[in-house]
Amino acid sequence: MSVHFAEQHPAPASPAHPAGQLVAAGLGLQGQVPGILLGAKGHRIAAVAAGDYHSLAVTDDGALITAGLDDDEQVSGIFAAASGKAVFSVAAGGFHSLAVTHDGRLLAAGKDQNKQVSDILAAARGTPVAAVACAAVHSLAAARDGRILAAGWDGDGQVTGILDAARDVKVRAVAAGDFHSLAVTADGRLLAAGRDDDRQVSGILDAARGKRVVAVSAAALQSLAVTDEGELLAAGRDGNHQVSGILRAAQGLRIAAVAAGHLHSLAVTRDGRLLAVGKDSDKQVSGILAETKDKQVTAVAAGGYHSLAVLAPDGPRGRTVRVAFVAAHGPEQGVTLQFLEPEDGLDVRLYAGRPARDFAVREGVALRTAVRRDADGGEEVLGTGSVHFTYDELTGVAGLDTRASRFPSHLTCTSHGGNRFTFTWNR
Repeated sequence: MSVHFAEQHPAPASPAHPAGQLVAAGLGLQGQVPGILLGAKGHRIAAVAAGDYHSLAVTDDGALITAGLDDDEQVSGIFAAASGKAVFSVAAGGFHSLAVTHDGRLLAAGKDQNKQVSDILAAARGTPVAAVACAAVHSLAAARDGRILAAGWDGDGQVTGILDAARDVKVRAVAAGDFHSLAVTADGRLLAAGRDDDRQVSGILDAARGKRVVAVSAAALQSLAVTDEGELLAAGRDGNHQVSGILRAAQGLRIAAVAAGHLHSLAVTRDGRLLAVGKDSDKQVSGILAETKDKQVTAVAAGGYHSLAVLAPDGPRGRTVRVAFVAAHGPEQGVTLQFLEPEDGLDVRLYAGRPARDFAVREGVALRTAVRRDADGGEEVLGTGSVHFTYDELTGVAGLDTRASRFPSHLTCTSHGGNRFTFTWNR
């Protein structure tokens, strides 16, 4: 078992959700479960990734924690590459790992027999990266300028096919299955390429036709996606009900996040409830459900035979809300979100990627909202609108009135429960 513990870093990470406690379940013989839990103990976790037999986690201050099988240095190598750097996001494949630093630098380590490590590093050299994904033998990255990068084995067109599909469009999210690739364009269109024996490509494309996709995940031979309305889409091999089962579990619910494992699937509802379906031989399903019972989840990862989840921290109470602001394409310097209500003396400005802030709100009162970016000689207004918070006297919980609110274009909001909200700038 190889475990590498976090080191303190001065620069913060920029998670798209609140950092919290890590829980894990499933096969742990290589340390991918007990090791990552040991390394994460006492830390607030902001991002997670699960490979076939290893796990990665990022603390809220950008430190990387790694554990599990290390035969190809997928654990020790990525930890060494991240030493002294603030990490923003991570991805774990079969036997290799990827990470992105706060300033967009791509890091990679592990098995490289198909150049899934060396070629993706070469492709990203000098190019700031926003998102990454990796599978058994290939790697994907979305650059901050919208270009897609891909490297590794291409026997089913999972590399050249997705590059061709994404030509002349901007990509903001990627996902990698064993032999297929998914990407989401800036306007929410789903792209897919690679092996399609179980309709993991054609099926997910059919399901997403005419819909705006905001999140994707892929593993083995299945594909998952989430629309802007919270609808879960799924396609591919279903021998353990990892497709049909997760669709049934999510029916009538609004989904915020998904994670596809080797033979199981995870989804998180917008109110933080975890759904899990599929092969449970190592309690990767029942175990993670038990760990998250009656708790709110903010992030998930599904590996070969194990699952990771981040529990939402306790939020503020009463009419106080905790609000974070992030940029979907990664940390963006100089972009701010302002809430203004002169009568209450409220003037709160949040910087993309900085820690969340608490402030008091009154139900039914419109907060003027503006997204701005630093420009030469001043500020550029990117969008304006209004936000209406609500308050339930019975439960003591603050919410958001989405019908009365008028968000600026390209601004979305996710409620994590416990008076906690994340606003995301998607431009």
